[in-house]
Amino acid sequence: MISLGTLAENSLKALSALTRSERAVNQATERLATGEKINHAADDAAGMAMAARMQSQIVGLQQGIQNGLDGINLVRTADSVIGDLIDIAQRMRELYLQKENGTQGTAERAIIQDEIDGLRLTLTELARQSEFNAEPLFMEARSVPFTVSANMNGPITVNLPKLVNTIDTPKSFENGDFEADAPGSASITGWDIVEQVIKFGTDTIAGHTTPTDTVSAGGTDQNTPSSAGSMEVTPSNAQYSQGSQSVRLTSTGITTQAGYDTVRGPALVSQESLNMKVGDTMSFDWRAQGGSDAYDVYAYLLNVDTGETVEILNDTGAAAGATTNWQSQSVTIAKDGTYKFVFVGGTFDASGGKAAGAQLFVDNIDATTTITTYEFALDTSSLSNVDQSIGTLLGHRAEFGATINRITHAVNSLTMTGVNLEASHSVLTDTNYAKETSELASASIINQAATNVLNESHEASKRVLTSVIRSTDTR
Repeated sequence: MISLGTLAENSLKALSALTRSERAVNQATERLATGEKINHAADDAAGMAMAARMQSQIVGLQQGIQNGLDGINLVRTADSVIGDLIDIAQRMRELYLQKENGTQGTAERAIIQDEIDGLRLTLTELARQSEFNAEPLFMEARSVPFTVSANMNGPITVNLPKLVNTIDTPKSFENGDFEADAPGSASITGWDIVEQVIKFGTDTIAGHTTPTDTVSAGGTDQNTPSSAGSMEVTPSNAQYSQGSQSVRLTSTGITTQAGYDTVRGPALVSQESLNMKVGDTMSFDWRAQGGSDAYDVYAYLLNVDTGETVEILNDTGAAAGATTNWQSQSVTIAKDGTYKFVFVGGTFDASGGKAAGAQLFVDNIDATTTITTYEFALDTSSLSNVDQSIGTLLGHRAEFGATINRITHAVNSLTMTGVNLEASHSVLTDTNYAKETSELASASIINQAATNVLNESHEASKRVLTSVIRSTDTR
């Protein structure tokens, strides 16, 4: 006899079995789909924590291996350069032996010395230009650490030697105090002289157009004077700010084309160009005197690479008798470049009477810059010094070789440790496909059976309910 209590109990049991089987099916399906045994902390909290720590160590080992391989490449690069340096030094040793042989004449010894000097330059350039990852290898002594492990403990270091000396030599314009030549000399050591009228913005100096400049009110510097008079640039002992001489730029006997004109000239230009860097300074002392009329003086830096000019001095006297005391003028370089110094004397017809002429004195020109040169750090000036240098280089190669071996062994060890950790991590986290397939099949059967039981229970309940309704209707 079927009772309602029995039907309810069977339905609840079937429903519980169905819920468990569906959970088992979902879990097995997820593990089979992802290949991971632990997909949620609820699957295995302790196992998930252990797997995470293992994964961190595996990633660290992989990076440590890569660090080691990069380190080996760096040391091999340095070792290769040292090998080339030794080859060059060996050739220098051979030449020193050849040079001292009694069969060599004076001319032959000079030729051999030229090759030795050239080889020394090659040593310098090879060591200076050697880089790894855009970093110089031998410009300074330094220790380079390689983290060949999963942690920051115990890096392997290699000592890179300093093989190049950097020499900074102060440099200025030649004969900046104008003491090299006798007063009144027609030429000035280190400087070019321009003794003619110069029209700003039109004429050229040192191959570049002169700058433009606004002249005094009512005048112009673009008119050619009716008479150019005389222009002269000479060393002078009449005025100086230090030492016993300066340079004097003089214009006399000028007749302007119209009143209140400005006439420029003569000029003084440095023969040498200096490579100046941002922050370098250039300075000089100057004094101006009116003559037949007022002075008009100008000085600028000329960037010979671009033609750009930097104004340093621009001053005009108010009257014919206007005279300045000695004073200093300076400028700070705002742009890297190769510069010449240009001084331009001139005169302004302040009275309007057309007679003009004046003087500009310049002294104590200084440029605070440095010229950087390089020299091979090891002495190769004699046979014995070459032998000592070869020994030093061989010592560095020995250290490089030992470092490469240390890193190689460390990389091999990390590789094996990584392989074992990967295997352990796989056992801990990877899905056991045989087991999960079996459990999926079992759970699927239970799920299907529970579903059928529920269906049968449902049908039985309907039949009982129908019988009760019919019995009630008969009464």
